[in-house]
Amino acid sequence: MDAQTNSDAATNPELAVEHGVRRDPYATEPTAAAGQTSAGAAAGARAAGGACAAGGARPDFVLGGTLTVRRLGFGTGGLVGPGYWGPRHADPARSLALLRRAVDRGVTLIDTADNYGPDVAEELVARALHPYPAGLVIATKGGVVRTGPDVWHVAGRPEHLRAMCDASLRRLRTDTIDLYQLHRLDPDVPMAEQLGTLVELQQAGKIRHIGLDSIDAAELARARELAPIASVQNRYNVLDRASEDVLELCERTGTAFLPWFPLGHGTLTGAPGTRTATPSPTPPSAADALTTIAVAHGATTGQIALAWLLHHSPALLPTPGTGSPDHLDENLAADRIALTEAELGLLDALGTPTG
Repeated sequence: MDAQTNSDAATNPELAVEHGVRRDPYATEPTAAAGQTSAGAAAGARAAGGACAAGGARPDFVLGGTLTVRRLGFGTGGLVGPGYWGPRHADPARSLALLRRAVDRGVTLIDTADNYGPDVAEELVARALHPYPAGLVIATKGGVVRTGPDVWHVAGRPEHLRAMCDASLRRLRTDTIDLYQLHRLDPDVPMAEQLGTLVELQQAGKIRHIGLDSIDAAELARARELAPIASVQNRYNVLDRASEDVLELCERTGTAFLPWFPLGHGTLTGAPGTRTATPSPTPPSAADALTTIAVAHGATTGQIALAWLLHHSPALLPTPGTGSPDHLDENLAADRIALTEAELGLLDALGTPTG
């Protein structure tokens, strides 16, 4: 396979499952019935103006029908260096403390990948959090081999996927990976072979649930005929709605949608990202809208961008990453923000599906 030079900023690599939307004790909305389907929950939430519009409710999500997680998680891409190469901090204690802080503050979904570093992020997760507390869900990815900063190639042959999964199991110090996501579909390997390998790993008890990264709606529909798909990870945020059709399919089928670049690679926070040399600037109209709403809530624009995701669909599970304790606390506070219908309308109008 040929290595390819990619900007991760530009191309970041089930059978229908019912799930209930469970509100937390602080919510003012009623709890959904345990057997409510995702389609019903999503339709109701959107009709009401958002998934948590009333009182800043924080609905949980039942991943794959078995694992209940807080919808606002933590991604480990911020713990590695530029180009996803090497550690971000020379002293690993800083990253270990940040992971523990996230869990201490209620995070129950940690999203990582074998090629972050490579290997670095998974090893940090294990060093910081193993033995894993009850209820903590670890998601990782395989199927991409990184050979340098922003240089990687897809490796979806069955023998590669099996070896990658085994290596992740060792680094994460676990017998079963809660959510194993195919980081990219390999165009040179039939989808049935790639997903069939993951199903075999699932049947062997090495992975609990299967996910996919960077796919379109037609690919997701086809994949669901071949394997139980519990999650999708596509680029998505308040300005980037190219995967809206994928999100709608996720809502109908009870599939989690973990949006990557939920903060627009840093542009939605007012600060350029560090993963690429040329982050796209936030359009002035969007910046003005985000700033106006942020001021009204005593919040940051990044918090408003995350709050919008939580309101927009009950299937969205953002996992923003950071290397800063202050930014971690800021991000996690976003799920207490209750946006009004007028604010949601203004933010909804900022993004136009283009995919």
